Amino acid sequence: MTGRILATAGWLSWLVARPFRRTPLRRARGAPAIVVAVLLLVIAALPIVLPQLDPQPQDVAVDEILSGAVSEPGTWVRLTGRAFGLAEAPTEGAGSYALFVDAERQLRAIVVRGTTPFTTDPAEVETGFVTGRLVVANVIVDEDLPIEATEAGTPPRIAPDRMVELDPVAKEPRSTWWPLSIIPAVLAVLLLIGSRTPYPVFRPTRDIDVLAAPLGPGERLPAAYGGRIGSNERDLADPGGVLLLVRRGPKGNLLTAQPLPDDGGVAPAPVTIGGGWTSGRIGDVHAVRETVAALTIRSELVDATFLFARTAERDRVAALIAIDR
Repeated sequence: MTGRILATAGWLSWLVARPFRRTPLRRARGAPAIVVAVLLLVIAALPIVLPQLDPQPQDVAVDEILSGAVSEPGTWVRLTGRAFGLAEAPTEGAGSYALFVDAERQLRAIVVRGTTPFTTDPAEVETGFVTGRLVVANVIVDEDLPIEATEAGTPPRIAPDRMVELDPVAKEPRSTWWPLSIIPAVLAVLLLIGSRTPYPVFRPTRDIDVLAAPLGPGERLPAAYGGRIGSNERDLADPGGVLLLVRRGPKGNLLTAQPLPDDGGVAPAPVTIGGGWTSGRIGDVHAVRETVAALTIRSELVDATFLFARTAERDRVAALIAIDR
């Protein structure tokens, strides 16, 4: 699972860097992916940051206004409760008036004034929120209040010197569109991981086919490769064909590799893998869609990763060289 995740991250980074393969940026392998990842992180931050720039009223309770904790005229506030329309104006000034009873403490209330009429039917009053500005006003409510505006018949305490001038449209509470940030954030993380991960991903393994016999003299085995074989180079993400064969040498069997041209032309001369210092590592190469058996070989003329159709084929080749365990 880890190999497949790393392969996905490396593949995304490889796709981003692919258009720059023939430019000077190819030397900075992870730079294009890092730049795109930073841009994606900026995009991911926008749905979270932009709502923070939207000004919001102060969420307060009516009791805070009555106690003087919030009393500055002009303060933009948001109250939660129920607005009961008043038949008589409790103070001077044109407009529609209502007694706003706090949702948490029903024995606390404040008069609010708006431009649209309030309902006077208590059965139609629902709990909600209003926004507006605190203003100084001498408030006197003389009319009888409906039982719904009281607590078991006890009328609420009404702010005597403050009133809320309502906004034409109540300001909605701030909402963060964080789900929109998930996809660009995940892509950014994968690109940052992929910028440090070659693609495809080689993962060493200790599992070998103990029944696989080494290749014998004259045997040939087709494979694919990425890396350097003599003067031939291929990207492991776009591997080339190679023919592995064994020939007899003065001191034993020698493994050789002959790159195969894509156009079906004349193949270059085989390159000797053995004959000097040689080291290798068995493992698997994880790509986005598949996982294949692989063998990395380092020698005087070869620095490549070979890909095989079956694990047994890989282990037959690995038996001919010194494998790092």
